[in-house]
Amino acid sequence: MDNLYTVSVQNVQSFLMGQLELYKIEFIQTSDNKYLEVMNNINITNETIKKMDNTIRRLTKENLELKK
Repeated sequence: MDNLYTVSVQNVQSFLMGQLELYKIEFIQTSDNKYLEVMNNINITNETIKKMDNTIRRLTKENLELKK
């Protein structure tokens, strides 16, 4: 697996988790439910990235095994 790919995925996930923390702070301070919706969307996005990453890694591994 390419290191640039791995670093890019980790950067995206770190960014999303940072945004999630900011929205948590805003929600705690305001109790505004619009922040809950955004936090849910961030969680869904992060889970999608995890699933995509797992699929890419699995397919890359399978592809390498098929080339042998």
